[in-house]
Amino acid sequence: MGLERPLDAALPLCAAFILMCALLVQASKVAKAADLGGNCCADLEGRIAELEATAARKGNRKVSLTIAGQVNKMVMFWDDHQESNAYVVGNKNDQTNFSVAGDAKIAPGWAVGYDITIRVRDDLSDDVDQVNDNGSEPQFQLWQNHWWIESESYGKFSLGKASRVTDTAPENDLSETGVAAYAGVQDVGGAFLLRRRDGTLLDLAWGDLYNHFNGDTANLVRYDSPAMTGFIVSASWGEDDIWDVGVKYDGEGGGFHLAASLAYTEVRDTDGEFADVDQSTVVGSAALLHQASGLNALVSFGVRSFDGQAIDADGVLRTPADAKFIYAKIGWIATLNGLGPTAFYGEYGRFEDFVTVVDDAALVTSLGPGASRITGNEADVWGFGVVQHIESAEMQLYLGYRRHGSHFDLVGPGGAAVGATGVEDFDTVVAGSKIAF
Repeated sequence: MGLERPLDAALPLCAAFILMCALLVQASKVAKAADLGGNCCADLEGRIAELEATAARKGNRKVSLTIAGQVNKMVMFWDDHQESNAYVVGNKNDQTNFSVAGDAKIAPGWAVGYDITIRVRDDLSDDVDQVNDNGSEPQFQLWQNHWWIESESYGKFSLGKASRVTDTAPENDLSETGVAAYAGVQDVGGAFLLRRRDGTLLDLAWGDLYNHFNGDTANLVRYDSPAMTGFIVSASWGEDDIWDVGVKYDGEGGGFHLAASLAYTEVRDTDGEFADVDQSTVVGSAALLHQASGLNALVSFGVRSFDGQAIDADGVLRTPADAKFIYAKIGWIATLNGLGPTAFYGEYGRFEDFVTVVDDAALVTSLGPGASRITGNEADVWGFGVVQHIESAEMQLYLGYRRHGSHFDLVGPGGAAVGATGVEDFDTVVAGSKIAF
């Protein structure tokens, strides 16, 4: 009995000791976890600091910063029926570029922003020919560099190097195949020289025989109205002296998507960069897509009239004939796999009277013995191809074939028709890919 009392007294002490040990163990675990958490946070903070050191930084927190671009390279096979070869080139249809853009809200319904786009001239498909597989020296081309201010109610005003209103006016295309072929047929193989059937290369390139009158960019001021039931009216003026006006429509209804543009431009800047002779141009395009079936079609057209004269091959001042073109494409956008849309297309273009006044008598003679000047010319282009979209990588794989043909109307010193020496057709096959970032 006497032994039980000391044991009974010790039990509370043992229980207290065990509880204290348990608390110490638990405290140790918490401290250890805290240490691990501290190390983890330190590692995370170090990683964040590393990423910040390598990331693009904004100058302030008020204006957004977006960096985007694409890489577009391809193999271009060519055959002028006397010689053939294959070059690795940049695709001028939608060339490699990168851009920096951003905007900021300054009031309800008002925003300002900027756009800087730089294109990469990397042995482009419109710059190589039979004797030069490298094109011009690789360089960067400043394509866009302007700021803008936009109101939801009053429209958008831009100032700087920006697109003229005629830029993209002939390029409406809902076929999802523009990377392989579009109305600007001069962008693939345009620098290749015509070859006579006797094998002689002429001092005349295929790109001299056609152009889709796209306005491109210039140093200008531009205004675009707010969208009104799908319509936007625009005007631009710049350089010395170029002005454009136009209207664009984009809308959907009844299961169809329609995109269309019509623009007019006058060029009085005759220093060679934009024109050699004063001129005015009407250009436009319309593209239609049946959304359920993926069937689509487009037509692009233009007429350029010349308001000045130039010295012709026979030494006489003449006004060039009106140059005109029509280009059409039909296509089908199908879902054949899990990668993305597969787009097929067929194309045809006809270009007339792009070379009617030239100051090179030797060139005229090389086109036909006894000829003194060119009174007209035609070029035809047809082709087909396919573009596979890979949506998970913002990538497009493409394959396209195209054939070019030409004809010249010549006269001699007395005005009588002279037979033209035959010119070989020209074929191209392009295979490549574009990936955007």
